[in-house]
Amino acid sequence: MLRLWACLLLVCFAQAVPFYSDSSYGSDGITDTEFVPLEQQQQQQQHQQRQQGRQDAVATAVAPASDQKPFNVDTITSDVNSPNPAVFFQQSFPFFGNEFFNSFGGFGFGNAQEPWWKGPNVCTEKEENEGATTETDGDESVDTFGQERDGAGSVVRSPLFGQFHFSVNSCAEKPNKHVCTKIVNQNGKKKTLTLTRQCCHGYGRPRNADFATPCEKIEIKDIEATAADMGAKQFIESAKSAGELGDMLASNSGKKVTVFVPNDAAFQEYRGQHQQENNVEDSKADASEKTTSIYKLHSVLGDVQLEDVPNEKLLQTELPGQKIRINSYQLPPALSPEPYRYAANCVPIEKHDKLSEQALVHTLNGVLKPLTKTVMDIIRDRPDMSIMRAVLEKTNISAMLEADKPVTIFVPTDAAFDKLEPHLRRTLKEGRGCASNILKNHMLDLTFCSLATLPGAKTTAYNLLGEPLLFNRTQRASNSTEESAVYINSVAKILDADVMGTNGVLHVIDTILPTESALPMTSLMSQKNLTIFKQLLEASGFDDQFDDLDNATIFAPTDKAMHNSEWARLVAEQPESLKGNKDLLKFLNYHVIKPMIKTCDLSESSLPTVEGTNVRLNLYSTHALFSDVMNRATVNCARLVHFDDESCGSVLHQLDRPLTPPQNNLLQSLEANPNYSKFLELVRKANLTHLLTNDSDSFTLLVPKNDVFEELSESTESKATTQSQAELVAQVKTHIVNDVVCCAGIIPTNWPFVRSIESISGHHLRITRDRRPKIENAGVTKCDVVATNGILHEINDVIVPRPTQQHRRPQIPPNYQPHDDFDVFF
Repeated sequence: MLRLWACLLLVCFAQAVPFYSDSSYGSDGITDTEFVPLEQQQQQQQHQQRQQGRQDAVATAVAPASDQKPFNVDTITSDVNSPNPAVFFQQSFPFFGNEFFNSFGGFGFGNAQEPWWKGPNVCTEKEENEGATTETDGDESVDTFGQERDGAGSVVRSPLFGQFHFSVNSCAEKPNKHVCTKIVNQNGKKKTLTLTRQCCHGYGRPRNADFATPCEKIEIKDIEATAADMGAKQFIESAKSAGELGDMLASNSGKKVTVFVPNDAAFQEYRGQHQQENNVEDSKADASEKTTSIYKLHSVLGDVQLEDVPNEKLLQTELPGQKIRINSYQLPPALSPEPYRYAANCVPIEKHDKLSEQALVHTLNGVLKPLTKTVMDIIRDRPDMSIMRAVLEKTNISAMLEADKPVTIFVPTDAAFDKLEPHLRRTLKEGRGCASNILKNHMLDLTFCSLATLPGAKTTAYNLLGEPLLFNRTQRASNSTEESAVYINSVAKILDADVMGTNGVLHVIDTILPTESALPMTSLMSQKNLTIFKQLLEASGFDDQFDDLDNATIFAPTDKAMHNSEWARLVAEQPESLKGNKDLLKFLNYHVIKPMIKTCDLSESSLPTVEGTNVRLNLYSTHALFSDVMNRATVNCARLVHFDDESCGSVLHQLDRPLTPPQNNLLQSLEANPNYSKFLELVRKANLTHLLTNDSDSFTLLVPKNDVFEELSESTESKATTQSQAELVAQVKTHIVNDVVCCAGIIPTNWPFVRSIESISGHHLRITRDRRPKIENAGVTKCDVVATNGILHEINDVIVPRPTQQHRRPQIPPNYQPHDDFDVFF
């Protein structure tokens, strides 16, 4: 493509180009090439146009002169739901004299093949719709191929030399039809031009034919012979014997008709089951019975070619109040030569678009039945779907199944509900919690017929939750006449397929389709092996309360984190003592915050829990190089080890330790531990107790134990007793950081990727991790004692900050003389 555009640019700047005429080739295909300047080419073209005289605009557009062919670039795309499956764009470049490109036959050398719609036996229809117009300066307009014409439709002149005209026509390419549509705006005058080229009546092209295969005459028989050739003669014979063939074919109206004819095997089976009920053979039935005849149900006025019918199109049949829903499903080329499979009310269409003398014929692999009930009405009438009906009505999702928009629902039987765990079954029956999500997991906003699945192919459709449903049809045994089974997500089997309603289809399944986003929170905890936390919920009787949570975030400790806790001991040894336990409820609620926050939305903050007190969220980076990329999160310094499991509008994160509400501030934490008495004494001597009681800020306090001070030499002790007040304050402040630095945020680092934290004394303390977290010269022996206004780390040494290096500017020698203006010192 790049070479093509490069060629175009080079030609634009050339004064003249070679002109290759098809007539210049001799019998041996080799001859000298005549050099013709562009100006002379243009004069020749204008002369030829004047010789042609006034022509019909449509004929000119359909079959332009050989020297006026545009250069065509075709780009093909497909869309199963599009009324025009194949779309390509035609680009015209008339300023090149056109023959320059056409002489090469596309991108290769040789004569270009004519597309079929430019060949013989093609009929053309042109439709022109005028849009809103403004005042124009005359009757000039531009047709679909860029030639300017007068009001009578004749060509008045070609584009001037060097004039650039670019036109893009949106076209649909089908086996027997080529439709181009273009919107033209000329001097404020808008119009929509549609050109339809198709094989004339009685002519056609083979399916999947090459684009150059012309329309050829086809044999057209009457409808009885045509149906017989298609293996569907019994339905037509039955209609004829019942005296309804004429009505079905609308013989008196003179209008075109399309007939959907069941094949002989399908009709014979149907007639054996419903002969008397549907009056298939009884031609003496009274008028009231004839009104319900199935024959008119299979007949539609108009020429309905399936390739022209968009997906979900409803066709009005000749039976009043009855419609046929057409659906199309794209097939991979490896599995079928046909690009699409079609269905009428989910009955497979076997053969289609066969023309007879009286009607266009499609054959069906079944018999259409009158549709009078919505999908929801069908569920209400089925005794084996009573639980599903109740859940749909309690969640008000039943309204979606009664609306006009197409819908597909996979309906579990009552027996399928019995397979659920008792808590989930009770929640669903009551319509609480995740009931609506579970139902939406079974629904599609389109009509999905079973014929969309093929053995050997995996078919995917997206439900109302936006989650994929994977359909897999098993291979049918060679000696079996039954339809092969279809499984959904390898879990549920379709027991009864294609139960059609007026607004969609339902399929009966034997198992409820699970989805994590629709599980109650306690069920999700079981699935994630958070058994101890779930047992605490159930033992306390607060499990329903948690399942009813909406727009919440739950931080649940793992079983490993809970194993040695007092709550784990009680739930294992005395579960009855936990029923309604208020302390347990306080513990559980401290692990819940609102609203729902996924990890991508986390930020450093302090958030209130359902229990009432706050938890502190912190983010850290574990990348040595990219320190600004936060990929580790903590809650009160407990690390998130698994996260973002959604459940019914809430989210579950897992922690590596349980959360306990802090009771003391940092000063009170020092006072509560006798091992910190010596450091507490230094804090009081430095008059810094107010910092450690300040609840409006968060600090990290680095506390050496008493034995650290006891190990100091006598000289160091005497020095400590003689140090000034300012030095004492600076020493204590070196152990206080105005930030929350959890141990989970300290990672191994080496030069040059050294990380540090700044104490409130202004010293930068290097942090790293070896066997344990290390801050400057001190190792952390006890991590993350959480207080109301920060955290406390116990360390094994008094921090001695590294001396700051003074960077002094070099002194200029007294007798220095610069050599030039650029001699400077750094």
